[in-house]
Amino acid sequence: MNSKPLPGPTPETQPFWDGCAQGEFRLQHCRDCGHVQFPPRKLCSGCFSDQVAWQKASGRGRVMSWSTVVVPGAPGFESEVPFISVLIRLEEGPSMLSVLRGCEEGDVDFDRPVQVLFEKRSDDLFVPYFRLATSD
Repeated sequence: MNSKPLPGPTPETQPFWDGCAQGEFRLQHCRDCGHVQFPPRKLCSGCFSDQVAWQKASGRGRVMSWSTVVVPGAPGFESEVPFISVLIRLEEGPSMLSVLRGCEEGDVDFDRPVQVLFEKRSDDLFVPYFRLATSD
């Protein structure tokens, strides 16, 4: 049994998690000003409009920063360390903190392209992680 804590979807984040379960990375877009945002909010962080809508995103981005985590930050993650925590600038503009899978720290570099992947954590919850992209 997996002892890792599970994210708790809220009304604002449920469409994001629904997309992950369908293998689709989604971001909020403002219908009034066009701003793209993450994490999800009730209002646009660009113009404060309540006209935010979910759209399928590319799931691609570039590495802005990274760090190798050697001490688990919460109970249940002991088997995960060490792992690479990565700050990604998504292709659509927002940044996102995640975990980089399938590589060593020496493989990571600034501006390196990455691609989302989804890992199943329960019957209906899939969590987005990233891997190094095979091409730009």
